[in-house]
Amino acid sequence: MEIANRKLYKKSPFVTIYIATFLAAFHVFLMTYINSSFLSQFISEKSVGILFAIGSLASIAALIIIPIILRVLGNYLTIIGLTILEIFILLGMAFIKEATVVIPLFVAHWVVFQLMFINMDVFFESSQKEESDTGSKRGILLTIINAALIFSILLVGFILKDSEFWRVYLTSVGILIPFLLIVLIKFRKFKDPIYESPKILNTIKKVRNSKPIRNIFISQLFLKFFYSWMVVYMPIYLHNHIGFDWPQISIIFTIMLLPFVLLEVPAGHLADKLWGEKELLSAGFIITALFTMIIPFIGIASFVLWTVILFATRTGASLIEITTESYFFKHVQGDDADVISFFRMTRPLAYIAGPIAAIIALEFLPFQYIFLVLGVIMLFGLKYAFALKDTR
Repeated sequence: MEIANRKLYKKSPFVTIYIATFLAAFHVFLMTYINSSFLSQFISEKSVGILFAIGSLASIAALIIIPIILRVLGNYLTIIGLTILEIFILLGMAFIKEATVVIPLFVAHWVVFQLMFINMDVFFESSQKEESDTGSKRGILLTIINAALIFSILLVGFILKDSEFWRVYLTSVGILIPFLLIVLIKFRKFKDPIYESPKILNTIKKVRNSKPIRNIFISQLFLKFFYSWMVVYMPIYLHNHIGFDWPQISIIFTIMLLPFVLLEVPAGHLADKLWGEKELLSAGFIITALFTMIIPFIGIASFVLWTVILFATRTGASLIEITTESYFFKHVQGDDADVISFFRMTRPLAYIAGPIAAIIALEFLPFQYIFLVLGVIMLFGLKYAFALKDTR
């Protein structure tokens, strides 16, 4: 068995990358839907969004300089250092109860885990040889990531008792241990590509002058904006305003996220071989927008109805996710660390713009109608979907 596994890893580095990515994603997603509730113990609900924005500003600065770090340390040493740092950060969040310590630790966590995924992108792109199957491989990768999200939510339902959030953060640390061991053993002979010097203005110019990358960057930004509102405000809305308890929310979210596991591999294959990215991306924006706009008009705590509506929003989001990822990575290589890191800035940019926009919307609208605003915003993504030229 050991010999067979060794041959499998040697034959396909993606097996190792998939396993490591699953563990990295699993450790992050355990905290995704409880971070806002955890932080609300130390600051007000409105301030939670501001803290996400602060963390995202710090992430942008880190993403700008990550190519320098990669040039000096290499991808292997960088991800090892980040993983060890993340372990200590989460231990602090688990056991320290002082707001003056917890808040900076959360900001540090928000930065570190995003840099870790840049490292995984470099491993992935450096192993990618053919562009013709990028959609399929990215579909598998995203399916694995989203499977981690589903399993993490189920696990949180078992381990989170009476708002004892330390259980979740400590479990996340436990998951990082095998991740670190895999990286130490399987990637020690990784040969770094040549990383370009991080000249942010040149990178912005490069993205702006490339119509395919520019359009897909903006499309991805719309998707992350959608996530920023949903991750921060949907748990609060379902619990505090609709009246679901956390076990119910856990089940709703688990079912809601199934499209990411069920649809992204076939959608990636379709984008490669049959329909192309433009059609799938456009459909994703339309589905996501329409069902998000329905949310404000559901005022009852119907488990089935909420599950169906949220499932539909993620059906659209899953199409956006796989097509933007596939299309972007068909236009970059492993040594495009500056462009890849800039692409990953869509998350922090969205988590700056999203909470700020939500806070402004809440000044004029009841809580539920911010989701109507979100649905309308998502419709504007169609402009950039229509501008794509299919790669098939």
